[in-house]
Amino acid sequence: MAADDFGGETSMDLIMGLACDGRAYPDFPGEGDGALHAAVVGASGLIDVLEVQLGLTGPRGAEAVRIAAYAAKLRAAASAGSAPFYAASFARDPWASAKALLAWRDQLVAAGWQGLAIGSSRLDDLAQAEVTGPSLPPGTADRLCAVLAALADRPPINLDRIQLVEPREILPPAYARLIDELENCGVEIVQAPRLDPGDDADLHRVRTFLATGAAEPLRGDASFVTVEADTALMAAEALAEWLAAGSEEDLSGTVVVSCDGDTALLDRALQARGLPALGQSAASPWRGALQVLPLAFAASWAPFDAKALLDLLLLPRPPIGKSAARKLARALAREPGTGGAAWDRAWADLDADLAQRFADHPSAATEISRRRDRWREWTTGGLYNRIDGIPADAARRIAARVGQWAIETDAGASDPLLLSVAGAASALAQAIEVLGQDPLPALLVERMIEQVLAEGAQNPEHIATAGGLRCMKNPASIWGPVERLIWWDFKGPGDRVPATPWSQTEVAALTNAGCTLEAPSAAAARLGWGYANALHHAQTRAMLFRPALSGGEETVSHPLAHQLNPLIQPAGERIRWSAERLLEDAAHDLAGRRLPRELALIVPPPQARARWSLPPSALAKLADRKESATSFERLADCQMRWILLDVLRLSRGRFSEIPGPDQLLGNLAHEIANRVLQPGPVADAEEVLRQVDTVFDSLLSAIASPLQQPEFAGELAAARARVPAALAELARLLRQKNLEVVGTELDREAAFADGLAVLGRLDLVVRHPAKGTGVIDLKWTRSANRRRTELAEGRALQLATYGAIADSAASAPAPGAYYLLNQRRLIGPAGAFVADEEIDAARSLADTWIDLVETWRSWRDLAAQGVALGTGLPEAADHFPADLRVGPNEEPCRYCELTSLCRVTQEAN
Repeated sequence: MAADDFGGETSMDLIMGLACDGRAYPDFPGEGDGALHAAVVGASGLIDVLEVQLGLTGPRGAEAVRIAAYAAKLRAAASAGSAPFYAASFARDPWASAKALLAWRDQLVAAGWQGLAIGSSRLDDLAQAEVTGPSLPPGTADRLCAVLAALADRPPINLDRIQLVEPREILPPAYARLIDELENCGVEIVQAPRLDPGDDADLHRVRTFLATGAAEPLRGDASFVTVEADTALMAAEALAEWLAAGSEEDLSGTVVVSCDGDTALLDRALQARGLPALGQSAASPWRGALQVLPLAFAASWAPFDAKALLDLLLLPRPPIGKSAARKLARALAREPGTGGAAWDRAWADLDADLAQRFADHPSAATEISRRRDRWREWTTGGLYNRIDGIPADAARRIAARVGQWAIETDAGASDPLLLSVAGAASALAQAIEVLGQDPLPALLVERMIEQVLAEGAQNPEHIATAGGLRCMKNPASIWGPVERLIWWDFKGPGDRVPATPWSQTEVAALTNAGCTLEAPSAAAARLGWGYANALHHAQTRAMLFRPALSGGEETVSHPLAHQLNPLIQPAGERIRWSAERLLEDAAHDLAGRRLPRELALIVPPPQARARWSLPPSALAKLADRKESATSFERLADCQMRWILLDVLRLSRGRFSEIPGPDQLLGNLAHEIANRVLQPGPVADAEEVLRQVDTVFDSLLSAIASPLQQPEFAGELAAARARVPAALAELARLLRQKNLEVVGTELDREAAFADGLAVLGRLDLVVRHPAKGTGVIDLKWTRSANRRRTELAEGRALQLATYGAIADSAASAPAPGAYYLLNQRRLIGPAGAFVADEEIDAARSLADTWIDLVETWRSWRDLAAQGVALGTGLPEAADHFPADLRVGPNEEPCRYCELTSLCRVTQEAN
């Protein structure tokens, strides 16, 4: 603040609007490039100014800390006497109850309640909470009351004048009292003027109707226009075209109202035409860095949540080194748990990486140990029961760890996201301290985290660019003349007036005690005034843009649209314009501007075709390949899919994800079989059941922990019964057939004629004293139909492949069978000594292998000639190699992920 002749402080002029704490228009009073001793403030800003002048400034508590303190007060009050009215809800959900009751309490304090009992049971229960438990950090209502109390002594105030944006009579009672007290202290209170050009344009008639209710028909003179669009995208195109049709000078004085605070879609359309971006983004608690705090806690609850830890590791800025996070994420996706072989291998790789990185460091051992311990703390720091809760000290340590990570990562760069994380973590730690509860159940912790992240953060990458356009979130924050007003995304439902929690008897008791609550109708009237305010300040043009669909959902009309309906409906097409017109004609007239359009040439999309040419670089990858059972199955169905996925190693791009329950159950059953079916004679069924019971839970936690989550309780319960029974039945069948185990999960590789090399991992290899080696492939499937059909049609390509590589010393492929764990059935082709249930097959496994090799050779030779075929297309059969032994299935594209590449399926235009 400036000083006159270096003496006393110069008084200020303020413009105060309830919605002007954020962006306001104009930025400052006057017509120059700035203003001295003048400012535009909102309700909170006015309190800030007065606190400074009255010496009432002090530390501000986060809302989460206030709720925690109030929860402690409510708990103390409930334990001090008879059960208060909130006892039942507070016992079930203390945080939500405290949050709601604190809002009630703040409403009462702002209305003049002194925190005293007034003879009404619910209000007296709240009064009891006021005088018990810890002190409550002051909120906005408390600060306002402190300012009012200080102003009652008529202190000198360095304010000359306050211009009110809202009419004085519609201010909330608390702020009306504040304005009265300031006036009593000698501050001049005036109403901010509205400038009305006084013409007879449609916009003037709209303003007149809003002010007086007098409806004069709209003529369609382009001063007031409503633009309707099927989608928000088309609305953005129309608005961007209209702005681009004007001059750069026309952008100055143009104000865009965006009530949801997100202009990302509109900004893309603006920037595509060289116009400045508005740069507004909605605050969201789901931005990457903000998720570190909830995920750190989510990974600390028992049963272990592998998905939460995976999400934490895959964040754009993970809390451990990116390379380390990716390795652990891959291990977690392969075996969801923290005690399996994949997890241990990942940590061994990290140890090797750290040893190499700090090989020349003077304190290598110390540095490696420090980093390893810190990474361990993030990934396996401890698990706590959700019901019993986490110790308060442990919760504070997690919050402190998150805050420290955010500060260290920010490194002084003032990244808004990281600073938000640090602030949220600090608020959480303070709230835990103030709450005074130990331990903390999971629901309570999650409620607290939700609160500290409630404000979220805007997208730091989405910023406004220099230009004349201005954007306001609240139409009530406009207090001066606006040359051109554009209301973007003019849709409902608008702001809502909260229902009062007080009965008429309680309201009467409060009134008698000097506490005047604002009527809901008064609050609704103020909201309606705010909506109309923007149009009252528009000078030459107002445009309202409403999409029928926004975010994939149908929109509803804005309350102001309902209010204006008596004018808009009769005017019809004179003021209503459809954005879809832009797609039809070469030029359009919209709101006084000509919008030129150019016809875009429509290029048809690539058409489906069966035959594709391969470049030399693809042909080079055919050499020295090693096939597998899976690649053979792809090749037999579609040569194109085999080339793209197996030869060229094309990936769908999904980095890591937790497998579904069926795959987890299959993995778990395989690993348990690997543990209990040791090489040698097979144990009896009772011993197998005992061994399965011994390893089941440890392996469940190590490699299939998602099955412990509540949503998979049914699958896990079924697995606890079916997996032991399935392995016991398998042991019985093996003993019955006099088979002994050669090994499980055996890696095999074999070379064949014509350069064919095959590798694979065999689930179970067995041996009969007289009949030799056999192969059993374990399958966890919901139905046996698919495997039975494969065997019957002679298309059991996996079994044929495994049999061919099972024993390199054998002269013929080994017999094989599928063991269906879920159904406890051992099925194989007729004549296979390893099968319990024999299926009449169109060809034996040995013949299947011979035909498969010939099929591989035919497709490989065709690829070597530079040809790839998409076999799902009808014309593909014309290009098949001659004498194809194993042809494609009837529906080769049914499970294919590449149909959009070869255009078998095409999206509708």
